[in-house]
Amino acid sequence: MVSKILDKLPLRTVLIVPFILQIVGAVGLVGYLSFRNGQKAVNNLASQLMSEVSLRVEQNLQVYLTTPHQINQTKLDAVQLGLLKMENLSAWEKYLLRQVQLYPYINFTSVGNEKGDYRSGEQLSNGSRTMNVIETSTGLNFNSYNTNDRGDRTTVTTLVKNYDNRQHPAYQKAVKVGKPTWSSVYVSLLEPTLLISALQPVYSDRKQLEGVLFAALRLDHIGRFLNSLKVGKSGQTFIVDRQGTLLATSTTEKPFRTKRNERQLFKMEESSNPITQATAKYLTAKFKKLDQIKKPELLSFEIDDKRQFLKFLPFQDGKGLDWLIVVVVPEADFTKEIDANTHTAVLLCFAALAVAVAIGILTSQWVTNPILSLNTAAKSIAKGEWDKTVESERSDELGELAKSFNSMAQQLQQSFETLEQRVQERTAELAVAKDKAEVANQAKSTFLANMSHELRSPLNAILGFSQLMTRSQTLSPEHQENISIISSSGEHLLTLINNVLDLSKIESGRTTLNPKKLDLYRLLNDLEDMFQIKADDKHLQLVFERIPEVPQYIKADDVKLRQILINLLNNSLKFTEEGGVWVRVSKQSSDRNQQAEGGKFDRSEVSKTTENSAINGIKISQFSPSNNQVIATQNDDSASTSSFFLHFEVEDTGPGIATNELDDIFEPFVQTKTGKDSQEGTGLGLPISRKFVELMGGEMTVCSAVGKGTNFKFDIHIVAVDAPDIEIAKPIRNVIALAPNQHTYRILIVDDKPLNRQLLIKILHPLGVELKEANNGQEAIEIWDSWEPHLIWMDMRMPVMDGYEATQYIKSTIKGQATAIIALTASVLEEERAVILSAGCDAFMRKPFREADIFDAMHKHIGVRYIYEEPGQTNLSAIKESDRAMSAADFVKLPDSLVAGLKLAILNADMDLIDTFIEQIRLKDAVTAGAIANCIENFEYDKVLNLISEAISHE
Repeated sequence: MVSKILDKLPLRTVLIVPFILQIVGAVGLVGYLSFRNGQKAVNNLASQLMSEVSLRVEQNLQVYLTTPHQINQTKLDAVQLGLLKMENLSAWEKYLLRQVQLYPYINFTSVGNEKGDYRSGEQLSNGSRTMNVIETSTGLNFNSYNTNDRGDRTTVTTLVKNYDNRQHPAYQKAVKVGKPTWSSVYVSLLEPTLLISALQPVYSDRKQLEGVLFAALRLDHIGRFLNSLKVGKSGQTFIVDRQGTLLATSTTEKPFRTKRNERQLFKMEESSNPITQATAKYLTAKFKKLDQIKKPELLSFEIDDKRQFLKFLPFQDGKGLDWLIVVVVPEADFTKEIDANTHTAVLLCFAALAVAVAIGILTSQWVTNPILSLNTAAKSIAKGEWDKTVESERSDELGELAKSFNSMAQQLQQSFETLEQRVQERTAELAVAKDKAEVANQAKSTFLANMSHELRSPLNAILGFSQLMTRSQTLSPEHQENISIISSSGEHLLTLINNVLDLSKIESGRTTLNPKKLDLYRLLNDLEDMFQIKADDKHLQLVFERIPEVPQYIKADDVKLRQILINLLNNSLKFTEEGGVWVRVSKQSSDRNQQAEGGKFDRSEVSKTTENSAINGIKISQFSPSNNQVIATQNDDSASTSSFFLHFEVEDTGPGIATNELDDIFEPFVQTKTGKDSQEGTGLGLPISRKFVELMGGEMTVCSAVGKGTNFKFDIHIVAVDAPDIEIAKPIRNVIALAPNQHTYRILIVDDKPLNRQLLIKILHPLGVELKEANNGQEAIEIWDSWEPHLIWMDMRMPVMDGYEATQYIKSTIKGQATAIIALTASVLEEERAVILSAGCDAFMRKPFREADIFDAMHKHIGVRYIYEEPGQTNLSAIKESDRAMSAADFVKLPDSLVAGLKLAILNADMDLIDTFIEQIRLKDAVTAGAIANCIENFEYDKVLNLISEAISHE
């Protein structure tokens, strides 16, 4: 029944309707999935943003709230050392004024003794400082004096009679608690801010109370910090105590109100900000009392039918503070653009539907009209040529076409059968050949993967333990030399393995370019330093020449360029016995067939000169084994954002290559007669180098004469860039211990090879971290579930359960999301990286690894901080010099860019960026860098910022 109805439908309808239905279904499904994924992405983004903001607030609160107690501790130390006396408070005055001057977010710092005497150094926001005095000799009158720049009293500004500081609630609280604590939050009488005082009771050697130390912190600085945080577009952050009193907020609202000329605190439910007020009502309704909140939690609620994300974090400092950090972000901050895109997508869907209908109509006409014409022609042919027909019950256009061509089918059937048989035979042959090729390719990939794992795993142990033994101070020189030989031999074997794998990746087409911005001059200088010792050992000249037009900063694949030059220089120095090796770099015009800009280098003139000479306008210094660097004196004005080719030449005075061997030197595993006689090398360096050059858009050629030498030439396509775009590499330093004030880290090592586990244990155990090990993934899961390590070093190929399955199991749990997992693998196939990361690993590291790579990964993923071995600090005089006091003059001597960058990093509390700038300053002035590092470790941020400001003003 259905088929009969379909047979009667016009072919045009049959073509259009399914096409439109498919379009509508696909667009609807994609739209729905996009909406769901967008909602999920919004939730994840909101959670990450709010967690990051709350943690930043917590970290800065710890810094702000530590300072008042540190100030009290310095005063207590001065009392205990006998520098200041509790019975003689007159000697405290200038000391207190100096303290309040150093910390702009401290309102006042004071001291009061049991006799009733009191001194307080106070600083207002306008910069004026006063000395507040209470003495028993004056009848406990409170006198406030203005002070001059030297800290001397000038005029009296305030007088309050019969003011006994010992009766103050803060003084009595400090006496009652008997240890460092906090006062209640209160409103300043003189400044528009809330204050909270750090309290420190002072006791004599006989445990008798002598007085109390005070340091009042301005909470408006905390409010300014909250206001500087960008939480979405309209998100808010505020801090309240457990009674719901608003203490600081990121909005412009002040956390106090003035009633009848009296400033008063208020609850967050009374806030004039609607978001703050609604959040307070929601928290009160959910928890009844805020002191029931014991741990961080992410919630959501609605304000006027609009969803809000809410994150709160309890904050306690161990000295009596118990606050809540609250972060609120409207969902609309994240979904506004998504809603706009959804509206656009709906309009595009309707537009696509209209276009689909139009295209369907045109397509149906395009299909049916030729068929009707062909049907008419076929009928004519059938009437004159073939008398046999096949009846067809279909009445549509295709049915008519079938009736016409059935008669022709009988005549062509035999030819078609023969052709079909031949096609099937050929298809079968191709299928067999394809299956064989796929099997061979799979076998090759499996072999390379297994070979890489089996060779690189023991190499990891060899090179790793060699690194550890090299740092030993107890080995004899002979053993140190033996270890060096083992390490260099292992590195050589690793190079051979990498060459074979590089060649395999090149042949399979899996090698790709990874261009980055680099300093070409530095790369050439590094290569010159690397090969200079080898050249000196053989009494050869090593000359690096470049014309002035060569740009210093370029964008190219530095790893492949470095490998090309290393391969060519290795060959030249290996086979050259006298004379030298020359490396030349020049800039080519867009036509690579044209001569390089700046003219050609004349090696005969360069090698014979004994005085400075000029070649085509380039000034070249004298060459010798001890001084062989060529420096172009003209300025490079050609560096621009345009792209061009760089031309390189590596020429030597070695034995040369015979003409009949030149055609084969770029074939894998092929060596010249000289190479075979030396019994060194694998014949892979030149093929790999040539393939790299071709990948970088150039070509490599060689010309040689037996007995005279060989000249390899190649060019690569590069782009010139500006100097500020180049990344500054951090100097590598040895880790000697963990930085103080960190919790004990738990690290699990998972590897079926005992040597590999032992190597990691040897590296990490001296740092004092807790370590456990597992033989396979199943053991790793059991230990992880009971021990909850911070980080897992996971080998990926193991018996029982491999690293992929173990990682997927751990990461599939909520608890597992808090554990960092770093994969350790001996595979070098790049596609393996994607497989490992998709399994849930946070990072990927190949064997053999370096000790520094292990430490960098732990710092990046779980925040471990280290103490590094400082070069150049081995003598006592240098150590004493690094401890000297800093001055503004030290910053004047530094480059403006470093000083400005350091200041911005401190203001943003970006510890990683601060460390980076300190290491850059260390290259300029190690003493100043050490002094800055000491200040940062002691939280003396304001000291550094004040010195920077003084340095800028002096300029």
